[in-house]
Amino acid sequence: MGRFYKDRRRAQAGTTLVELLVAVVIIGVALTLIIGTFSTGLLDAAVAKRNTAAEAIIQSELNRIGASPFNGGAESYSECYKTEATDPPLLLTDYQDPCPDSTYSLRADVSLVTPPPTSTTQKWTVTVVTWPEQAQAGSPVSTVKADR
Repeated sequence: MGRFYKDRRRAQAGTTLVELLVAVVIIGVALTLIIGTFSTGLLDAAVAKRNTAAEAIIQSELNRIGASPFNGGAESYSECYKTEATDPPLLLTDYQDPCPDSTYSLRADVSLVTPPPTSTTQKWTVTVVTWPEQAQAGSPVSTVKADR
């Protein structure tokens, strides 16, 4: 009878190949879920950062329009922004010109709607696009400037 218990203990002493494969599959599925969660989180953070920058750019452009004196000869313009640096925006020579290089990640297109609503008002629209993809970031925002 002693020999029977000795053989049984020896048979249960290690893991079988099936148990090992099941453990590896469980670990693989768990790692896949964890890595997927991290990559989704990183993507969400990047989108939130871009949207926050776009909102700040829109607010900055609206402040600039509001602070400037009324100019009957004003024209549409575009500016390129770097979200990874503190450099000031780059005013482009022509409206919707391409940004000079890939260090710029957003471009603000500030357009003057023509013809104006009246001779004493102007309607401005600010649109932010990603650069160089040129996909719209957020919704365009419009404001009216009056000559007072």
